[in-house]
Amino acid sequence: MNISPSAFIRYLQATIQMMLGKQTPEASFDITEDGLWQAIFASWIISAIVSIIPMQAIGWKFYPLFLVTSLVSLLSFVILVYYFLLRIDKAPLFLRFMLPYLWLSVVQMIFFAGITIISSATGVVEFSLLSIPALIWIVYWLIRIARQQLGVTRFVAFGLLAGKFIIETILGVTAGMSFALS
Repeated sequence: MNISPSAFIRYLQATIQMMLGKQTPEASFDITEDGLWQAIFASWIISAIVSIIPMQAIGWKFYPLFLVTSLVSLLSFVILVYYFLLRIDKAPLFLRFMLPYLWLSVVQMIFFAGITIISSATGVVEFSLLSIPALIWIVYWLIRIARQQLGVTRFVAFGLLAGKFIIETILGVTAGMSFALS
């Protein structure tokens, strides 16, 4: 399940190469169960690191709950996607889809963290406008990878993206409310 720093950097570079059209997803990642666990671990760790920025404003007491919630939402998404693909007879394509999808999410988190840090450090809020084209590019790739790897419609691909957002929102709001009430 662990991933070495060199493998992490290699997969980030491979994700960017894939997004630039220079590499296929199959050539970019270790499309195995071990590769899946590495992608899950990397996604969770990056989420934990990136969340340090807002935790300074929210308060550190929420951080352990955030870590658990983010792991549960990530694992829930992975499991639900697997069962959805099983239902539509595309389960054999699960790893071919999930690994690039998770690594695209990691790139997204790193990029948005960079924009947030630059905006905060410089005090120039306009830097956050860079997130708009980046968001469009990432959403395009998340939908494209679903269509390309699974052979599904745009509607289904968008549904997978929306499903991840809904899971994270429901668990995040529930965790936040339980934290606020305690």
